[in-house]
Amino acid sequence: MRAAGSESGGGAGAPEQPTDLLAARAGGARPAGLLDRPGVRKFLRNRSGVAALVLITLFLTLAAAIALPPHLISLDETQERIGPRGLPGLWLSPKLEARVEEAEFYLDDIDKALRSSDPAASLAALRYAERRLAPRSAEEIAAILDRANEAFDAFDGALGGLEDAQIAMEQVHAAGDSTAAQVHDAGRAVAEAEAEAGRALEPVEAAVRELLPEPTGWAGVRYGLRMLGGTDRQGRSISLRAIYSIKTAVQIGMVTALIAVIVGSLLGGAAGFFGGFVDHAVVWLYSTLSSIPYIIWLVVIAFVFRQSNWTVPLLGKPIAQTLAPVYLAFAVTLWVGTCRVIRGEAMKIKGLDYIQSAVAIGCGPARILTRHVLPNVLYLMFINFSLAFVAAIKGEVILSYLGLGVQGQPSWGILIRDSKDDVVLGVFWELGAATLLMFVLVYAFNILSDALQDAFDPKHVG
Repeated sequence: MRAAGSESGGGAGAPEQPTDLLAARAGGARPAGLLDRPGVRKFLRNRSGVAALVLITLFLTLAAAIALPPHLISLDETQERIGPRGLPGLWLSPKLEARVEEAEFYLDDIDKALRSSDPAASLAALRYAERRLAPRSAEEIAAILDRANEAFDAFDGALGGLEDAQIAMEQVHAAGDSTAAQVHDAGRAVAEAEAEAGRALEPVEAAVRELLPEPTGWAGVRYGLRMLGGTDRQGRSISLRAIYSIKTAVQIGMVTALIAVIVGSLLGGAAGFFGGFVDHAVVWLYSTLSSIPYIIWLVVIAFVFRQSNWTVPLLGKPIAQTLAPVYLAFAVTLWVGTCRVIRGEAMKIKGLDYIQSAVAIGCGPARILTRHVLPNVLYLMFINFSLAFVAAIKGEVILSYLGLGVQGQPSWGILIRDSKDDVVLGVFWELGAATLLMFVLVYAFNILSDALQDAFDPKHVG
């Protein structure tokens, strides 16, 4: 027969083995190692849970590498312009219009540097991240630029032929009596004219590559990472901004989840264990907070702090430019779910035999709560931590999309907000990068939450 608090006993809300030291001391048993515990062994057998934990660890490591010196990715790098706007990611070939805009962008910058009061200094300062001008004299650069401009003149003629073919195709489509053969011929003429224009543009692109060769070696790898997701409307690297946003998401998730779990566990444990006035006060508090929609709390608290000019002493900048308003907005709301769950479990645990034994030998209420009650709901804290982490990440996206969230640094919510105009034009690079990384992290935490519950919740037998 199993003791009270086992999987089949009346204390279904308590773990198989109470974590207090009374039973261990009475039996003279030596505490088992971490990997020898049944819950840990069951978790390690869950391949999807372990894979999710590894993936989350990778995200946390990447966030730490960005946040701590020497900084894998700096904030300045995410704000740096690396090329023309709207370049496609994944090294896909841009359309003809984008190719023309890219060539004009680089050639115009070089031309401005040559026309400056100090051409040598201006040319030396001209750079696009790791991509820089090849070591040439100003005269040689000017000669290559003239050749590129001549090639552009030839391209203009081919571009005029393309425009004429497009106009002819529109006229064929507009005519009500056009045959299928006429439509096919018009489409083929447009395709041929576009191919001809592309070939006419190649000498211009060759001159650009001659002036601005793409970097090689480690610099080439880093430049390739920058260009992996393309560029946004300001010519900034989408991939670097999306990766840097991992740090922002982890910071917000970690801080708010820790606050929510600590506050919710202490208040819920105290309410369930002491009962009476303490229980009524805690229930009244979270019932009041729960009566107001979650998103309203987030918007109101974030908006109030965005209007404040108070300067944070340690950081030396206004609180509106820090993540403190976001932390507070989430911390005020996310502890409620943890408090409810811990309160219910504490009510079950306080009636078990080992709690009564602790009372009998003279342990004080505070000691029983912190040494015997809360440790026995530790698995619930882990589960609610992961749930609060996910809720904070999704809430940040909502606040940042509304302009009340993260300020002064990239975040997934800001990337999604900035992409709304591009999505209408069929450009999904910013939206796709932010959504993909957020989906992977949130999905991993959801899998981890289920794995932790299956492994450590006594009600999950098997």
